[in-house]
Amino acid sequence: MAETPDGPHSGPAITLTASQGMELSIGSAGDGMHAVLTVRTQGLDAAAPTARPMAAEVIVVDCSSSMGYPMTKMRAAREATVAAVSALRDGTLFGIVQGTERAQMVYPPRQALAVADARTRAEAIDRARHLHASGGTDMGAWLIQTRRLLEDCSAQIRHAIMLTDGQHNGPPQVLEEELARGEGLYTCDARGIGQDWDARELTRIVTRLHGTADAVLKDSDLTAEFEAMVRASMGRAVADLRIRVNFLPSSGIRFFKQMFPTELDLTDTGRQTGLRTVEFPTSAWGNETRQYHLCLKADPDGAPRYEDLQLGYVQVLVESATIPPPDPVPVLVHWTEDSRPSTELHPALTHLTLYTKLGQAISRAYDAYEGGDLTTTEVRLSEAVRLAHQLGDQSLLSRLADLLDITDPAAGLVRLRKPVDGVRMGRLLMVSSHTTITPGLDSEPRPQAEHAPPPGPRTGTPPERFDPLPAADAPRPDGPAQLRSCLNPDCDALLPPDARFCIKCQRPVAEPDGQDDGAVEGGTV
Repeated sequence: MAETPDGPHSGPAITLTASQGMELSIGSAGDGMHAVLTVRTQGLDAAAPTARPMAAEVIVVDCSSSMGYPMTKMRAAREATVAAVSALRDGTLFGIVQGTERAQMVYPPRQALAVADARTRAEAIDRARHLHASGGTDMGAWLIQTRRLLEDCSAQIRHAIMLTDGQHNGPPQVLEEELARGEGLYTCDARGIGQDWDARELTRIVTRLHGTADAVLKDSDLTAEFEAMVRASMGRAVADLRIRVNFLPSSGIRFFKQMFPTELDLTDTGRQTGLRTVEFPTSAWGNETRQYHLCLKADPDGAPRYEDLQLGYVQVLVESATIPPPDPVPVLVHWTEDSRPSTELHPALTHLTLYTKLGQAISRAYDAYEGGDLTTTEVRLSEAVRLAHQLGDQSLLSRLADLLDITDPAAGLVRLRKPVDGVRMGRLLMVSSHTTITPGLDSEPRPQAEHAPPPGPRTGTPPERFDPLPAADAPRPDGPAQLRSCLNPDCDALLPPDARFCIKCQRPVAEPDGQDDGAVEGGTV
C-alpha cells in the first residue's frame, strides 16, 4: 500500500505540500516571497483501464538519407518503432510519421490516427519494418504533421516521440511558429542517434513542448529508449492537473517554474481566472512527484512585523470524480525590521539555486567546446563536477565522468579527456535541465520564525488586508483541515481556520456569534 505524509491509503491520491522560509526583511521585499511546492500523485495505476483518459501517440522517425550511413541507424530506428508500437495499450490512438524534407504517414495510410488493437498493431509493425532512408531533414514539417494529427483527435493525453540523426534544414521561422502552436497541445520527447544532431536544437524543441531530450551512445540502445518513453506515456492516468495561485490585492506572481524532474519556466503559461487568481496547466500525470518554485510579490507597507501573515494560497485542481483534490496550502510572510537584504536562503531554495548554477556551468562548457576553447571547457566542467557532487547527483556525475578524469569531485579537480567526445558533450547538455528532488520536503514541518518581536509596544494597527495565522506549533485537529470559506456568496476563497478577513474580497469571515457555517472539508473546489 502506498504511503502519504498523512499515512497509508489505497486508491488514487494527490498530495500538496509547501516549503518556505517565512522570514523576509523589509530590506529584501523586492526579492519577493519564495515557496517550493511539491505535488505527488499516487495510486493512479489502480484505476480501471476504462476509467483512464484516452491517449494518443505519434512516433516520428527521421528517414533522411543520412540515416542510411551506417545502416545500423535505420535498422535501430525500425526495431525501436516496432517496440514502441508493441507497448501501446489497447484503445490508444496512434500513428507513425516518416520524416524527411516533408512528413509522410507510414501508418495508418490516411491523415488520421488508428486505434490500437491486435490487428492495427500488427499492421503498423509490418509498415515500420519497411522504413527506409531517403531525403532531407525538415523538423518544422514533421511537427506540423504531428500537431495536425493530435489536434484533430479526441484524446485527452497527447504525446509524441521524435527521432533524428541530424539538424533542421527547413525554414527556421516555420519551426519556431510550429513550436508556438504545439506548446500546451501535446508533449514531445526527442532522441538523437548517430553524431550529427544538434543538442541545443533538440533541447529547445523539447523545452517548448515540455518533454525530454537525450541521445543514445549505441544504436542498439534505441529500442529500450523508445519502449521506456511509450510505457511512461501509457502510465499517465490524469490528463491535467492545474495549479491555482490565489494572492492578496497587494501581491502578485513574479514567476512560477517547474524545478523537478526538469526545469521549465511556466510563468507565461498561466491563465488569469479571477481578479487575483492565476491557474497553471501541468500536462498529464502518472504516479510521480513534481516540484515547483513559486515567487509572490510582497509589500511590507503597513504590515505588522513579527507575525505570520498570509500572502495567498495554492490549490491543485483535478477534473476527476474519483481523485479528490488535496488541501490548499498557504503562502506566508513574516516581516522583520532588518533593512538589510537577506543573505541566507531556505534549504529548498539553496538546492534549486545550485541546480541553476550547475545548468549554467554545463551550458557555458558546451559553448566553449563549440568555440574550440578547451581550456574554458575544462574550467566550466570542473565547476559542474563540484556542484553535482555537492548536490549528490550521481547520474549527472556519471555523465561528467564520461568526459573527465575526476581526481577530487568535492574540489572540482578534473582533467578533460582529449579528443573531446562531441556526442557525450551533447548528451551532457541535453540532461543539464534534469534535477533531483529537494530532500525532506514532504515531511518538513512548517518553519517557525527565528526572531522574536523587539521589546516595547508596536505602533500602528494592522490593516485588514493582512491576516495573521495560528502559530506553527498550535494543536491541530486530526484528519483533513477544516478550511473556512468566505461568507461572501460571490467569493470562492478558502482560508485558514482562524482567518479574520478574506484575502480576496477583504470582508470579515467570522460570524458575529462566533459560528462558522462555511467550513469546507478537504479543500474541495
